[in-house]
Amino acid sequence: MSAPLSILDRVDPASTIEDDKLFNNLVAASFVDEDEDSQSLLFDLGGDRCAQVERDEFSDTLPFAPGDNVPLLVEQKRGDRWLASVKKAEKLAIWRWLESIQQSGKSVDGIITAENKGGLSVDIGVRAFLPRSHVELHRVDDCTAYLGEESSFQVIEFDKKRGNIVVSRKKMLEEQRKAQKQQLIESLAEGQKHTGVVRNIQQYGAFVDIGGIDGLLHVTNMDWGRVDHPRDVVSPGDEIEVVILEWNPDKNRLGLGRKQLLDNPWDNIKERYQPGQVVSGEVVSLTNFGAFVALEPGLEGLVHVSELSWTRRVNHPGQVLDKGQQLEVKILDIDDDKERISLSVKQLEDNPWEVVAENYPPETRFSGPITSITDFGLFVEAEEGVEGLVHVSDLSWTESIDHPAQKFEEGQQIEVVVLDIDIDAQRMSLGVKQLQPDPWEEVEDVAVPGEKIDVTITKLTDFGAFAEIVEGVEGLIHISELSDARIGKPAEVVRPGQTVNALVMKFDRKKRRIGLSLVRDELPVEESDLRQYSDDDADSGATLGDLFGNPWDSDDDS
Repeated sequence: MSAPLSILDRVDPASTIEDDKLFNNLVAASFVDEDEDSQSLLFDLGGDRCAQVERDEFSDTLPFAPGDNVPLLVEQKRGDRWLASVKKAEKLAIWRWLESIQQSGKSVDGIITAENKGGLSVDIGVRAFLPRSHVELHRVDDCTAYLGEESSFQVIEFDKKRGNIVVSRKKMLEEQRKAQKQQLIESLAEGQKHTGVVRNIQQYGAFVDIGGIDGLLHVTNMDWGRVDHPRDVVSPGDEIEVVILEWNPDKNRLGLGRKQLLDNPWDNIKERYQPGQVVSGEVVSLTNFGAFVALEPGLEGLVHVSELSWTRRVNHPGQVLDKGQQLEVKILDIDDDKERISLSVKQLEDNPWEVVAENYPPETRFSGPITSITDFGLFVEAEEGVEGLVHVSDLSWTESIDHPAQKFEEGQQIEVVVLDIDIDAQRMSLGVKQLQPDPWEEVEDVAVPGEKIDVTITKLTDFGAFAEIVEGVEGLIHISELSDARIGKPAEVVRPGQTVNALVMKFDRKKRRIGLSLVRDELPVEESDLRQYSDDDADSGATLGDLFGNPWDSDDDS
């Protein structure tokens, strides 16, 4: 601690001061000795003048020897002696010295002695107050660690009359920090290692103070493994080692790295792990597309959602796995260039689809419950966890079904036939209509263009009448082919349930359309009439497919 008693160099010797100027003056006097009764100390003021200081101002051992110059505060004259005080001189000297310190802006050394309300007490020769907000560069909630610490302080408030002195340690640290910062700025370079303190944490990273300069430690540079949030790795106030990855003094941009100082788990990865190997790991993260499994610190692989189960449809890995769960996985692939490891859970077991393919070859018939219904078909369970799809187009040879739910219910047992199994895609195609022969094969032998056949009227429409040829297969008698005379409605000529003899004019198995006529006995030589039928049919906006799916209207006037 600096010594304010060096004021001997700043006070005048008592021998040079006249008597009328000694009162309440700070002077330097030579110590003579103790008086005869040892109740006081005697000092030579010069010119046969003597000063007396009470002996109880000192301990048993005097801090000076005869002949030493000592600062005195001369207070009054009593008889032939002046009454003075060394203690008061010291205090007065300290006050004058602190006043000059404050005015000059210089620092003073002191010791932190005690904690009090709002801050700390500091001994700088006299008692001074250190506010809590001025203890450190950052906020300090617990000051006990600073008790007994020696430090430099700046006098920020000075009230001599009230005896109040307020000091700041923070301002001294700021000055030091400023000088260090400038020095650091001039010496910073990429690749340097520094010890820093974490000041602030954001979603994307942490800001680290490396000596007055804050640098960004991005979340991707914190650890070799996946970091969901920076607070999982560091906390405010942590002291950590970092390396400078980027330094741009023009933009004052400082990029830092932490993982670069750690061992890279991807080094020599293929010497430790190979495809096909079964390893243990911990589930560290669950996403919509899969689960990340840590095989060792900083080394993670992905179990894609499609690799969780052979048979179960897993929409999210959280349906079958928990974060923190330990499990075994099989390594599928290692891409050390992209630092990716593909893992699988399901491939630890035999592929059940291979068993299903063996037990359910194409054309196999079986019954099973409908597990779910969609707008494109039915899912039917073959074995536990294994389902096949009956596409809506494979439900009926003749009906047009807009939605399978119109005819089927979940849980319903139905018979199906296996159409195809794709082991790699884990798909089983099933059919319902294939359980029965295709009626169009039968009708092809019956509905021969140019021949007349008996048909039964089933439905009347504005543009004609539908007639059943064989069960489930109908042909269209256009309104122009119902009568030689011009008619307004088909009901003027035919009625549902009526059997008529019609000429087969057209048979299109691919489009599943049959054209009939009641007014012709043979096909026309020219195609104009047939073209007229096709055009009128198109204009009507209706096809056989459109009408097969609608309820049959038995009203003759429809």
